[in-house]
Amino acid sequence: MSDDDLDPMSIEGLDARLVNVETILPDLFDMYELRAAGGPYYWEALNHDQAVKLWDELGKFVTWLDGRYLTNLADPSYRLPECWYRHPIAGEELTALMVSHRAAFDTRSAKASSALVDWHQRALWPTLDSLKLRAGLAGCRDRSEHREPHAGPATFNVTDGYRQYVDMND
Repeated sequence: MSDDDLDPMSIEGLDARLVNVETILPDLFDMYELRAAGGPYYWEALNHDQAVKLWDELGKFVTWLDGRYLTNLADPSYRLPECWYRHPIAGEELTALMVSHRAAFDTRSAKASSALVDWHQRALWPTLDSLKLRAGLAGCRDRSEHREPHAGPATFNVTDGYRQYVDMND
């Protein structure tokens, strides 16, 4: 008799369910403890090994995205240059697109939904438009060599003036 044949409310059925819980519980604890602060996709909080793993996942996703979509678009200005990973905006937006794709195409749910259409209309196309406009990729794509993203004004630093402003407006 297999676990599936047991009455879930019988002693044997309850015992089998308890064994299943005891089997998966250590993995759940490990997963929780290994989670990076800010989540597994928050680049700033990842340690070296976590970042390497995420870069690997992102590289595979971008390879798939390029072969499935970008090489098939009539407008070549959507293509990613080989150095896309050296552009912080591209890295962040493509990470978000990958995470959104995973959620939309989650194979654990067999229930029909609009998630796939939503991913295309609310994630894929807006992200590609954003990358085209904001990520500074055109210079690299058009010249076939990496150009550092535009260095705009100095980055924001918390100053005494900022602290005083915040304190006064609490």
